[in-house]
Amino acid sequence: MSFGDAVLTFVSVFVAALLAFYLEGLRERRATDGWVRDYLGFWRSRLETTRNEQAGNDEALQRIDDALGRWLDLGSSGVEPVWADLDAVNVNSAITFTPLLLSSGVSAVPPDLLRLMFTADATAPALLRRAEAAARLFDAHVLPLVLGRLTWLSPEQRHAVERYRTEFAGLRAQMNAYLDQLSQIRDELVRAGF
Repeated sequence: MSFGDAVLTFVSVFVAALLAFYLEGLRERRATDGWVRDYLGFWRSRLETTRNEQAGNDEALQRIDDALGRWLDLGSSGVEPVWADLDAVNVNSAITFTPLLLSSGVSAVPPDLLRLMFTADATAPALLRRAEAAARLFDAHVLPLVLGRLTWLSPEQRHAVERYRTEFAGLRAQMNAYLDQLSQIRDELVRAGF
């Protein structure tokens, strides 16, 4: 075998190996694009089915706030709250996007959509922790008063109800901000064609 044949063989093997690596990378990118498209399509359909739930949730939250307001204003209004509306807000789950999507699938996701997903992922745990804290506050300090249907509150009891109402208002604002983020993600998924 001459030196020229050896160089030609080496170049041929090198080009074949390089082409094999390129084709394997292309196959992996296509596979990633495929599962990312399926995954984001699932979330798009899920978010579209929950589109109208925000109005219903807000209506229920408003009833709770109205009942708290009536209860605290009972001395001036004389109208008892709707006791059944006085309740804690339970946020059992929040959408989180898989770490795999936000790592290996990052090349298949448009940058604006990726930014929205990262923000929503960062917001979800804080929302769940705040909901748990508000529920604990309600269970420990407000629920006994509701069950006793106490219309006239001592200063300490009034303070507990006011504190819960403040925490409830913060939770409600945080929930609405999170739901707005999910709406933006849904709109971006539609715009991106997923």
